[in-house]
Amino acid sequence: MNIMLEKGKISAGEFQVLVITYTIGSSILVAPSLLAKLSEQDAWLASILTLLIGIAFVLLYYRLSVLYPAMTFVEYNEKILGKWFGKLNSLLFLFYFYYLSSGLLREIGDFLTTQVMVETPIEMIMTLFIIISLFGVKLGLEVICRTALIFFPWVIVLLFLLLLFLIPEIKIEYIVPIFGAGIKPIMYAAYSNLGLPYLELSIFLMITPYVSEIVKVKKAFFMGTLIGGIILSILILSTILVLGPDFTQRNGYPSYILGKKISIGDFLERIEVIVAIIWFFTMYFKLTICYYGVSLGLAQVLGLKNYHILLYPLAILIIAFSIIAHPDIVHFHHFVAKTWSPYSLTICFFLPMLLLVIGKLRKKAEASKSFNPY
Repeated sequence: MNIMLEKGKISAGEFQVLVITYTIGSSILVAPSLLAKLSEQDAWLASILTLLIGIAFVLLYYRLSVLYPAMTFVEYNEKILGKWFGKLNSLLFLFYFYYLSSGLLREIGDFLTTQVMVETPIEMIMTLFIIISLFGVKLGLEVICRTALIFFPWVIVLLFLLLLFLIPEIKIEYIVPIFGAGIKPIMYAAYSNLGLPYLELSIFLMITPYVSEIVKVKKAFFMGTLIGGIILSILILSTILVLGPDFTQRNGYPSYILGKKISIGDFLERIEVIVAIIWFFTMYFKLTICYYGVSLGLAQVLGLKNYHILLYPLAILIIAFSIIAHPDIVHFHHFVAKTWSPYSLTICFFLPMLLLVIGKLRKKAEASKSFNPY
């Protein structure tokens, strides 16, 4: 049964902006350190390789979405696998993004309590942020997209200014020798970074049915991922060129430190707030999209007519799980580096691939049956 819980529609351009913002998201702070630990000065090459693999994942998600373009991932799960197996598959998918939402919220709390407001209780920061996100989810997909369109130009302008001001600090010797340790560290770094953010893009399977220009979804999805990935790769390259591979891998938030390196004359110094603002904007929309997808999907699994009833209980559960799942920042970063990618591959690659294969076989069987004269 197709339960249309979301009445709003968005354009392909708005969808593309959402994908770009989501792709940058938390990766802008976490990815440089993670990649530098595994591939040192070749971290930017690992980022480019991850982007190329990520494009293949987007192709998988697009192919799956066009099987039943008017349905969300949860809805065609039941159509392809049957009611009970479909619901089970959907719950595994939704739990992944519930876990991701909790991790994003924890990352927000950890960043603010270690870099900005060191004496503020982390629980208070996470509560305030989830409340703001809740308002966005409650207002619906159209409002989330319109808001993203307002803030997106500012994100791009701030990124441009950041990279422009960093040019005098660049040291080319930091990225040589290229392929210094061979291709293996780059490949392993790319694998470890697949879940941040490219496999996470599968959440957009909950949004594609609400794009009004269906024929433009493919281009918007690909271009959004490509632009977001290029921005991340340029930022990682800049981090290595300015801070060096050693400092980048030892610092938890190296891209934030980039702002402290800016010094133009005696009047423009330490403008790390630029990185913080970019991150807050992109992180808010990433968390809100995940929160929205989980709320909508769970309502469809339960057969509810409105997903709003789930928002407040889910907000409490996200806060609680963010504290339970990751007791401290060390545990969080270790989990991201070691566990997140294999977990993401299981939920966001193997499950969609299974659905795509079974779905195509079912469609083929239905087509041959309908044309059978006997």
